Amino acid sequence: MVSPRAGSQKTDSRLPRYVQIRDDLALRINERTWATGVPLPSEDKLAVEYSVSVSTMRKVLDALVQDGMVERVRGLGTFVSRSFERASMLRFVRFRGAAGDGLPNATILSKKVGVPPENGARQLLLEPGQQALYLHRFRSFGDDIVLVEHIWLPLPTFNKLSAYLDNNSPPLLYPVYESECNVLVSRAIDDLTAQKLEDSDAALFDMPENTLAIQIERTMYNHIGSPVEWRLSYIPADRFHYTVEIK
Repeated sequence: MVSPRAGSQKTDSRLPRYVQIRDDLALRINERTWATGVPLPSEDKLAVEYSVSVSTMRKVLDALVQDGMVERVRGLGTFVSRSFERASMLRFVRFRGAAGDGLPNATILSKKVGVPPENGARQLLLEPGQQALYLHRFRSFGDDIVLVEHIWLPLPTFNKLSAYLDNNSPPLLYPVYESECNVLVSRAIDDLTAQKLEDSDAALFDMPENTLAIQIERTMYNHIGSPVEWRLSYIPADRFHYTVEIK
């Protein structure tokens, strides 16, 4: 069995040993056992802690890397994944302006508490009529708006975020989720479709209503698989760019 810890959730003893250990480490990651920038113990030390061979522990860590929970940095060790950096919506944007690959500015247009659209409520596993925090914002380089976002966040998990955003407009939200709300994002599912822009979003891009855009529907999950964010992002079709390598 895996090494017992006070207050830990029991893993399913019917699962293979390495899967039990993987699930236990995932729970520890979600509980912030290791802070951002601090490496996990070495394979040798974790193998001793869980009373398994180093090869078994390597298999466990390989599975966590595959799941996007941790990442290996050559010469430094294994770290909790900074998935908010790799999962940026900006990889879909063709035009990045004079700022090159730097981070764009973020401007929050509105912030309120309300009932999300039916699909958003379903993705966030909310009860009918349950409210969430809503953000309408755009990302820009100088005067050029490259992305418009509609973001829904479950309450009470994100109660503290609203007050923080009264005085701040961070370019990246995911690290703020962690620092202000103790939510560590791990995995995203993106669904891309072509849609017509609504009047208000079209006006932001200085384009006619019903201009064709790419809609990116994203559901973000934490390390234990619970949905923590649902957003719709829009990029005008002439600014959209997507590259994938298939091997």
